Amino acid sequence: MPTPLKLLILEDNTFDAELEVGRLQAAGYDCDWKQVQTREEFEASLDRPEFELILADYNLPNFDGLSALSLLRERGLEIPFVLISGTLGEERAIESLKAGATDYVMKERLERLAPVVTRALNDRLERANRSAAQQALRDAHRRLQALSVRLLQVEETERRRIARELHDGIGQLLTAVKLRLAGLNPSSADYGSRRGECVAAIDDALEQVRRVSRDLRPSQLDDLGLLAALRSHLDQQASSAGFKPNFTHEGVPQRLAAEIETTCFRIAQEALTNIARHAQASEVWVTLAGTEEELRLEVRDNGRGFDVAAARLRATAGSSMGLLSMEERATLAGGRLAIDSALSRETRLSLTLPLVRVGAEQI
Repeated sequence: MPTPLKLLILEDNTFDAELEVGRLQAAGYDCDWKQVQTREEFEASLDRPEFELILADYNLPNFDGLSALSLLRERGLEIPFVLISGTLGEERAIESLKAGATDYVMKERLERLAPVVTRALNDRLERANRSAAQQALRDAHRRLQALSVRLLQVEETERRRIARELHDGIGQLLTAVKLRLAGLNPSSADYGSRRGECVAAIDDALEQVRRVSRDLRPSQLDDLGLLAALRSHLDQQASSAGFKPNFTHEGVPQRLAAEIETTCFRIAQEALTNIARHAQASEVWVTLAGTEEELRLEVRDNGRGFDVAAARLRATAGSSMGLLSMEERATLAGGRLAIDSALSRETRLSLTLPLVRVGAEQI
């Protein structure tokens, strides 16, 4: 099947241009080409750089290939540029390559044209892939830096919250119980009521301990598995935020690898927290499905939506790390995370994780 190729040819001889195109077509290229002859035509073509390759005659009546190459570089365009000449000597050939030409071909040796073009296109593809990989690496590094800074902030915030819970809640309750027990007299008339107050205060303290523990890590996740923990957390968020919960599952094993369960639960937890805080949704759907190879989670709400790109930029800047945290968790577990949303429409989070089974039992 012919390879499509968008081609710009700077050439004042139409026969030569057709000859060059014929060589490329014979080598398997389907050429969509345009011929220009003057500087003005060449510059106008660069205003809309849709071309994948430029072939330029070295000598034209009022223009030359090196000047065309200079115009191309001034605009910062990385289009492969091949000089074609009938009189290009070794010294000028070296000069053209130093100026940035991809290669050169002599008109009497046009059989070299197709291999030169193939090599130039492959080199451009490799540079583009390398540039994309480098940009992805830089983006990942920025995200990692932002996450590291945010992690320290979150750790300190969580430490302060737990310390406040222990001191202001549990600590004060236990202090009150201690004082009441110290003044308790079994022979006094109010012994029974004071004893009941102490028991109630201890029960309250125990409930606060359970809540702090549950916030740190839900016991259902370790004791009963992902499905029970996820259903329980969805019901809790629905009760506090006032939306209608919908939970469905299919083909999910009774237990999964701990890393997969934790990753899936934490991402769902973050998504539901965001819905409760920001979405103003009246209904939320959580779906969990398993196949032989992967686990799929979908969290969808009918709330007001948000601009995903803008949220990602804010997260990279360090203002809110929920989105980056979910993406990093998915990546570290070898999975994929996608978020589809826009202002004034529903939000859909889709997570795919490689499925590593601990047991074969299905529910």
